[in-house]
Amino acid sequence: MLGALTLFAACAAEPEPTQVIASHEQGALALLIEREGGEGLFVAGAAERFKVTAAGEVFKSVRWSATAGAVDAAAERVTWTLPSNGLASLSVSVETESGRKADGEFHFNVVPASATAANTAIEASPDVTGGFCELTFDSAGRGHIVYFNDTHRGLWYGLWDGTSWTTEQVDGPGFNNDGQFTYNPVLTVDPATGTPHVAYLKGDGDPDRGGETLRVAYATRVNGAWVRELVDPANRSDSVRLSIALHPTQGLQPVIVYSDLSSGVRVATRTGSNAWSTPQLAPGVVTSEAVFDAAGTLYVVNKGVLNAIKGTAVETWSLGGLSASTGWFSLALIPNQHLLLLPNGATTNGAWVGFYDVALGTPLATSTSRTSQGDFVNHSNDLAYGGGKPFFAQRHGTTLELVTTDARGFWTFTQLGTIQDGTRPSIAIRPTDGTPHVCYQRDGKVTFQ
Repeated sequence: MLGALTLFAACAAEPEPTQVIASHEQGALALLIEREGGEGLFVAGAAERFKVTAAGEVFKSVRWSATAGAVDAAAERVTWTLPSNGLASLSVSVETESGRKADGEFHFNVVPASATAANTAIEASPDVTGGFCELTFDSAGRGHIVYFNDTHRGLWYGLWDGTSWTTEQVDGPGFNNDGQFTYNPVLTVDPATGTPHVAYLKGDGDPDRGGETLRVAYATRVNGAWVRELVDPANRSDSVRLSIALHPTQGLQPVIVYSDLSSGVRVATRTGSNAWSTPQLAPGVVTSEAVFDAAGTLYVVNKGVLNAIKGTAVETWSLGGLSASTGWFSLALIPNQHLLLLPNGATTNGAWVGFYDVALGTPLATSTSRTSQGDFVNHSNDLAYGGGKPFFAQRHGTTLELVTTDARGFWTFTQLGTIQDGTRPSIAIRPTDGTPHVCYQRDGKVTFQ
């Protein structure tokens, strides 16, 4: 994963940055390592300093080791000279004065030093960007992103050609151009042509304060210019949730699934230029991404219920467990009609339902599922599937992690660097090489790795 590291000269009076990374090992003694004087990516050849801690404990002995690179240990502190690029692990074993023992293993994605020559920030604007971003790829391996300009409430789009990003504004406040403040963009692309299709909200005022009305909007790029349309003639409340997908059996028509507290679940289909059909198909609230299967059935989570929508027919199937309390689900449809569902964040530490694998049945009521525990603590995440296994981008405090499975199915947690607190990453698999990439906010900038 290519990226860049911004180096800051620290004044003597300024505190050096500290990144706290939790161990995912199960046990009564929870270990943390603190990355001292560093932030951002882990770069080949860099000497990284770490300190191990455990709440309320004094260490009697500490032993450090690494799968690669050089380790220079001094009790609870270690200096680790990182190996060449790739995955590497740092391990620590401790015994406390009270006689307790614990082991911790921490995984890192080390990037080559040459990757630091270019900034991972997608744009060089002084504005705050990337409070929300969404990433996807076309079949040629080009990256597409939509992201939010937090400073000026504008919607921006970026295209990655495999080396660099070009960006342009899609919508936002302007002079006599019908531009308005924008919110919550979501993205899909035509895999063959790379044509982007964006759904978002636009309106006046600040919906964070409540009471504002917003409109569901759509934009696509035609002959090098952005075409913008209003999808729904009605004003909607500031609680609108939405997703977008392309209908596989209807010429890849854009379909926007959305709801607010009063409208129920609506499925808006673009039937022509500036023409939309927006029937209300089910009561409730959209709480997931929307995905189509090859036959044109649309799947979306409606609170704790999975909806399968075919035309105007809606089937339902209860997910059960803690599903109704999650804010949002990421979805991935995988071979053999299995649907993977990942709740965004854990509502409580140790929430037992962390991940659903639903074998879709016909009718939907005959579906079955397996649930798996996710991470004990996570604050936000996103799901992608590639190479026969799931990948999560996960924010754990201010640590960005890549989560996937090992040969035995256990989760592995690879550190990707730091991420802005309170934000959510987006992950996508590049189809040309199978590499997972992530967009996220770091230091107030929309960032790609």
